[in-house]
Amino acid sequence: MSIKMVKQKLKIGDIFYLEVLPNKYVFGRMLFDVDKQYHKIVDVTDPAIFSNQYLPYLTMSHDSCQLIEMYKGIFDTPELISTEILIPRVFTKNIDGKSNILSWGIVGNREVDYTSLEFPEQLNDVNGLTFLDRGELSIETKIGDQGKYNVNLKTSLNVPRFIGNACLFLQNRADLIPADVRRTDYIRDRDLLYYPELRNKIYAQLGLDPNMSYYELAKSKGFDLARFYDNLII
Repeated sequence: MSIKMVKQKLKIGDIFYLEVLPNKYVFGRMLFDVDKQYHKIVDVTDPAIFSNQYLPYLTMSHDSCQLIEMYKGIFDTPELISTEILIPRVFTKNIDGKSNILSWGIVGNREVDYTSLEFPEQLNDVNGLTFLDRGELSIETKIGDQGKYNVNLKTSLNVPRFIGNACLFLQNRADLIPADVRRTDYIRDRDLLYYPELRNKIYAQLGLDPNMSYYELAKSKGFDLARFYDNLII
């Protein structure tokens, strides 16, 4: 008699491990599921939404995309020891999807507080203008070509293996990353979070408080994050 294996599926708040190398594990938590939350409410095929939102076009229109956080530590067993944040927010193709070539598993769950949830902040050039893209918000900036700041913070979508390697790199273990895929930087070149001076300059030009949470900023502009979490059943 054969035993049917049930494939695990991540839920919001699930804490997971990635086996980045044989018997080497890193941990993280799933914060937002594009398919199960965003696509259930927002019609990403509606051209009207592109006029005032960026996620449907640059990230949220992608199927099988999740927002995750990653924790500090590289461990020899798949047992959760610490939830100290290493990477506070990053988009990836689904941890529980076909793009994940790493072994993984679920080790717990912790409810997501959407009022403190943050999305990557990126700069995208459209028709000669540079926009600050943060969650559902796309705001025209006054910085011009971002190349003059020696940055290229365009929206990008990662895969779980890249995230796992980033956890090694950011903890000074680049030696564990196979040479054929090793990069000179990870994650930090994909989020304005890691460029505080430029970030403060942009927010000052826009007359926005850089310390305002995404939840409060988005809600003030008519995009209430609560609608993706209230009565959530996945």
